[in-house]
Amino acid sequence: MYKKLNVLLVFGVLSAASMLASAQNLYVNDLKLKADLDWLNTQGVTQISTSTWPLTANEIKRGLASANAQTVAQQQVLLSIQNRLKQNRDSLVKASGGLYLQTDRKQLPQTFADDQLAGQQATVGVSLSEAQWEFNLQANLKNDELIDDSSDVSFDGTYLAGNAANQWLIAGKIPTWWGPGQDGSLIRGDASLPVAGITMQRDQQTAPTSDYLSWVGPWQYQLFAGQLEDYDAVPDAKLFGARLTASPWQWLEVGASRTFMWGGDGRPESFGSFTDALLGTKDNGGNDGGDPANQLGGFDAQVKLSSLIGIPATVYAQYIGEDEAGGLPAKNMYLAGADYAADMYGKPYQLYAEYADTRTSGESRGISYDHVNYTDGYYQQGYPLGHALGGDAESIAIGGRLWLDNRNFVNTKLQYAKVNQADEAINQAFPTSDTLKVIDVAWEHQLQPQALITSRLWAVDSDTQSSDIGMAVGIELTTY
Repeated sequence: MYKKLNVLLVFGVLSAASMLASAQNLYVNDLKLKADLDWLNTQGVTQISTSTWPLTANEIKRGLASANAQTVAQQQVLLSIQNRLKQNRDSLVKASGGLYLQTDRKQLPQTFADDQLAGQQATVGVSLSEAQWEFNLQANLKNDELIDDSSDVSFDGTYLAGNAANQWLIAGKIPTWWGPGQDGSLIRGDASLPVAGITMQRDQQTAPTSDYLSWVGPWQYQLFAGQLEDYDAVPDAKLFGARLTASPWQWLEVGASRTFMWGGDGRPESFGSFTDALLGTKDNGGNDGGDPANQLGGFDAQVKLSSLIGIPATVYAQYIGEDEAGGLPAKNMYLAGADYAADMYGKPYQLYAEYADTRTSGESRGISYDHVNYTDGYYQQGYPLGHALGGDAESIAIGGRLWLDNRNFVNTKLQYAKVNQADEAINQAFPTSDTLKVIDVAWEHQLQPQALITSRLWAVDSDTQSSDIGMAVGIELTTY
């Protein structure tokens, strides 16, 4: 234990790429960047979709080019994003590294980009970016892991990507996020370790130029194909997914998402079987005697009130179904929320409230994120591929973000959650039914342009476990 910790410390001090800071063309899940963009969107300054990650630098630049920042607070947040983009220049090898230490956090619910999943973790890597391609090699040394992946060293965050004709093709292990939620996504969240696979999406989300399709507005798609790790019920099971978003009006964005597990040891892998899974002709229950894939699908939408009625707020909703009925999702899970962006004494702040219900149409039936054939459910290594709480949960979260200045950012959350109400053992994030009351406070301090210090304090009250009060601290160093 102590020898491993010493190795971690040396590894962190000598290391040079954080998953969140090394990319130039592609930005994987990043809470501060999402908060900056969401604040400007809600204020009506920009129109940059944050419902499908990774984001591309060119799309962010395209959105910023038409930004109309009038107040000091708007200019501050806009400058924060511009500085972030300037740090990652073309034709440049970048090296960076990080060290992160935290107390036990098994009861603390994860949120967006909450990827520090070990008691002690050091990260080292190198990346190379050009206008049409990008490579990021990242190694992570972990001790006291929250998710048991049978190895102390991982390459999560490693990828190779190429761009042609406004399309990115990405191969590697990167996190994904599909949906408008601040705290969770019902279909593709980032609570599990990244799934190894291939992703394809647009670079710039420009509107169609055709007279017949221009009404669609800015749009994006994302296709994914990968293979799950340590999926004991069906080894080598594959995960496929597709997402499509469009913004026909400046005040509205709509999205449609679908995923399915298919193949693996002992499962059909014929072309016909794949076609059935792709078209959704066999439902999850196998009521027709067929051989179903583990399918999820549904829709989401967000309305920006600043563009509609001049109020700096956004409301959003998502619903995802476990089954198909009459061509539409059934056995649904729901998520809804709202956020408000303003400033006080020149300091930007954001408030949000979010409700999530991963039960089956409001009932705890052991169906959500479960499956008759893929009996390890919609999980990888026991952690959800969808909402971080897993199936049969209810949650109410109220959060706030405060930009103290251009170097200090505070993120807070209060949460009340009933987890795993069906008592499903496949959910290793919360393996038993429980009720949680959570206070979570995080702070980022940009010590220097190349040095970021993070800290976090939390308290979790559990009905079945002892109360948990924890803390974490980390440092990220970057050369560019």
